[in-house]
Amino acid sequence: MARQSKIRGVGIWAIFAVMPWFFASSLALATCAAPAALSDRVKTSPNSQAFADAGNWFAGQKQFDCAATAFASAFQLNTNSASLAYLWGLSLYSAGRDEPAIQPLSRAKQLDPSDIRPHLVLAEVLHRMKKTRDAEAEWRAALAIDPDSEPALDGLSQDLIDEKDYTAVIALLDKPGSSRVRSPQQSLNLGIAYAVTAQLDAAAKALREGLNNDPGSLPIADELSMVLMLQGRDEEAFRVLDLALEKHPDDQKTQILYLRIMVSSHNAKAVEIAHKLLTAYPDQWEVSYLNGVLESQEADSSAARTHLERSISLKPDYPASHAELGKILAQLGELSAAREHLEKAIALGDTEPETRYSLAMALKRLGDVAEAQEMLQTYQQLNKARADKVQAAGKAEEGDQAMSAGDAAQAATLYREALSSDPDEPLLYYKLSKALDKLKDIAGEREALQRAIQLNANFADAQDQMGYLAAHEGDVAQAENYFHAAVRAAPSNVPAWINLAATLASESKWQEAKEAVSRALEIDPENSQARQLSRALADSNPAP
Repeated sequence: MARQSKIRGVGIWAIFAVMPWFFASSLALATCAAPAALSDRVKTSPNSQAFADAGNWFAGQKQFDCAATAFASAFQLNTNSASLAYLWGLSLYSAGRDEPAIQPLSRAKQLDPSDIRPHLVLAEVLHRMKKTRDAEAEWRAALAIDPDSEPALDGLSQDLIDEKDYTAVIALLDKPGSSRVRSPQQSLNLGIAYAVTAQLDAAAKALREGLNNDPGSLPIADELSMVLMLQGRDEEAFRVLDLALEKHPDDQKTQILYLRIMVSSHNAKAVEIAHKLLTAYPDQWEVSYLNGVLESQEADSSAARTHLERSISLKPDYPASHAELGKILAQLGELSAAREHLEKAIALGDTEPETRYSLAMALKRLGDVAEAQEMLQTYQQLNKARADKVQAAGKAEEGDQAMSAGDAAQAATLYREALSSDPDEPLLYYKLSKALDKLKDIAGEREALQRAIQLNANFADAQDQMGYLAAHEGDVAQAENYFHAAVRAAPSNVPAWINLAATLASESKWQEAKEAVSRALEIDPENSQARQLSRALADSNPAP
């Protein structure tokens, strides 16, 4: 593919070199018909400015293929113009011709390294081509020119969200002391990153700020309502959605989300709203499912069955629909069909203990006693694990509060209590390690970090801290290994890149150290530690 692209590029340049009048005549074609005065000007005075004016006119008419042709001719007649190269590439991108757009946009970057525009458009091109890492490099190059560039921050944070690099999103968008107002996209992405990493208070704060700045944003309102629901703040979630639906009364997604929260919180108005949405959206699978759930709660098995079967016909791979229908069929005495749907729910990924219990009861009534007993044991195990996790989460939250209050000893005790209920949660071990670090219990900290890494080898922060401990103890080679593991797990982890660079420098691996600190500066050009280290490396080991 790359070789074909190169050949095409050479061919186009050859045509430009020997046939500049080709484009003058092409502008007169019906598909690229410019106003008579402009067309005549191109024919009589085919200079760079004439072609550029034609390109601008075509772009204004959204005839981007024609604009690209005109700008290409203009650039051929003035090959030192970064602006013309950019406009050529922009027109190709606007025409949906992504691969051909790369060459002129790259040329525009070379001709004027201070112009942010080619980086922004090239990043969009690469993003659309699903070359995410290359797109990220262009977003970061744009931020090196303008750290507050809204398109670059929007684009980079979205790519990082798509890659599930939530720590990097937080580092990018939530910088202390920043006076910049986040765009709606940035507020949404920061809220998502905080929510996924279980920092619900921070998520709610970021989303609330975003909604205050853009009260009409449905995506932010929807995300905020879900975060509030997770915090048990159902009434606040309803108020957010009420305001959103006042501005967008016909938005189906928000209406269904509103109903979903009402059903989960057993709100008295859920049935009325469910019926209204069923009338409005009879072919929407989730509306049918939620109506079935409500009818099941009201013991209306016949209606529940009808709506659950309808939901499954519209979306066969949703496990909860099969689980709910299986329970209804068991109540109706249709045990074989109940077993089929309950087993289907589990095969599709259902993890609810209640589904196993319902299946165990159906199996028992069918006479499969041994299989029923086995399923009942699975139910008991899952139920206990869920209860243990709930208990651990409560203790961990108390531990977090103790850490915030500066009581590391109490926090360590609470984290250990949490681990007694949930011994395989790496985040709890990491939190314990931070408390032990405050208590200067290095041996305990190391043990907790090692356990976190054992449970999750891609736990970047744990790897980074283990590297710090190893470096502090003089085991530089081991520290390097840990820092490499940290940046592999989270390529946008700036502290880990800085630590890796410093470690490599201590081993006299100068070139690798410079590359590592350069990576840190690509991610965060304003990072003072990275800048200082970069200067120190340049001074101590200048380029030959």
